[in-house]
Amino acid sequence: MTTTDAVSTGIAGPRRRRVQQRNRLLTTRYYYWTELCRRREDDVRKILCDREFFVEERTVGNALLLECDYLGELLRQHPSRRELQRLFPSFDWR
Repeated sequence: MTTTDAVSTGIAGPRRRRVQQRNRLLTTRYYYWTELCRRREDDVRKILCDREFFVEERTVGNALLLECDYLGELLRQHPSRRELQRLFPSFDWR
C-alpha cells in the first residue's frame, strides 16, 4: 500500500484489511437480506446497522459503494444460502 492509499482511505495496515473484510461480509449480508429473504432495502439497512454490525447507516452506504462490483457479482451469480454459508460459516444463512 502506498502512502497515498493510506491517506485517501484514512486507514492503513491490518485495520484496513479488517475494514475491507467487514465491508465484504456486510455486502454479502445485504445481498442475503434483500435477494434471498426479499426484505425491503430500508429494513435491511436497519438490520445491518442495529442488529448485525452495529455501525451507522452511512457506514453501510459507504461499504456498499466500495463493494459495488462485488454486489453486482453476487446479483449475477445468485449464490444460494448454502454457498454463502461456506463463504462465511459464522453467520446464520437460514
